[in-house]
Amino acid sequence: MSDIRLAWRNIWRNKRRTLLTAASVFLAIFLALIVRSIQTGWFDHLTDIVVQSYTGHIQIHKKGYWDDRDINNAIVFSDSLITMVRSTENVDKTVPRLEYFSLSSYGKQTKGVLLSGTDPVSEDALTHLSKKVVKGRYLQRSGNGILVAEGLASFLGLTAGDTLVLLGQGFHGISAAGKFPVLGIVHFPSPQFNNQMVYMNLATAQDFFSAEKRITSLSITLTKPDGINATLASLKSRAGDGQYEIMRWDEMMVEVMQQLKVKTAGGMIIIAILYMIVGFGIFGTVIMMTTERTREFGVIVSVGMQKRRLAVILVLEMFLIGLTGIVTGLAAALPIMIWFNLHPIHLWGSMAQAFISYGIEPLMPLALKPEFIVSNVIIVLAIVAVTCIFPVRKILKLKVAVALHQ
Repeated sequence: MSDIRLAWRNIWRNKRRTLLTAASVFLAIFLALIVRSIQTGWFDHLTDIVVQSYTGHIQIHKKGYWDDRDINNAIVFSDSLITMVRSTENVDKTVPRLEYFSLSSYGKQTKGVLLSGTDPVSEDALTHLSKKVVKGRYLQRSGNGILVAEGLASFLGLTAGDTLVLLGQGFHGISAAGKFPVLGIVHFPSPQFNNQMVYMNLATAQDFFSAEKRITSLSITLTKPDGINATLASLKSRAGDGQYEIMRWDEMMVEVMQQLKVKTAGGMIIIAILYMIVGFGIFGTVIMMTTERTREFGVIVSVGMQKRRLAVILVLEMFLIGLTGIVTGLAAALPIMIWFNLHPIHLWGSMAQAFISYGIEPLMPLALKPEFIVSNVIIVLAIVAVTCIFPVRKILKLKVAVALHQ
């Protein structure tokens, strides 16, 4: 404790030098935490959007279906499959879907659509589809009513209460045709979804495509998303090496993940450059501090202080300066991170339009995770530890006679 008190007094003998060094550490930890918080928050937000808009955390389908999304690759929606999935630990919700392309017609207008047969209740629990209804009402588990995306409805010139004709090819080449009343119009931020989606309940879709008791995919959401790897391994072991292919959401959304990795890598490069600048700044301060105090070190050693203890005190000085910068940096960064975690930044202008075009809500939440806070603190302490090598070597090799004449 006496060494710590002595080190604390020493660093305030030259307040300007101490404050400049602590300020560089403060700036490093503050900017690093804000950048990492934005990156992590963006990743989590994107994950939630992808999971809640379509895929779920995990999806089960027939082997090869993701590469060839043909209705003939549908699987039987059996009781054994339902039991196997729902009894797996960490599984929260399941959404069965039967999806395939069809031709829609209303009046003189026709257009290709993606027809999605789903369970209205479980679909709404995952994607909140009922909240996207802008006209009419939501799907029912019974009846042959459908929901039509707003962009598609505008192109065809129909609205809630009209009747849409659907033509296509069903399971094993059977003709699929029918007339369906439009229950409601749904709006999607993504133009891709907004211009082609048609929803009906699962039983109606199975009848339309002549695919009784079949689905093309089973989307699964998890209670704890961080446990996705363990849940995936459990599902694969229980499903065996049969007809099913079980995939994570990021395996299905490869392009999204690639874009995210590029952005994350760019942010990490910026942080690395920032830490290099700070590291050289601290190292320069250490060299200056050591050089200026060489005669002082010689005097102290000459009156009986051991070189090792002097080196320890100097290391304590550097760590106290580093901790001062870290504590103040955390004190400045954490309130900002907490506030924007609870109140995400609403984007506007061209950036907001770019988000919307990908079907992503234009928000920028900041993440608040202990792991990246701790990791950045450890990095700064490691930089301080590395810069201490020079003064420690200088003191241990100190020649008292030479030092006293400087």
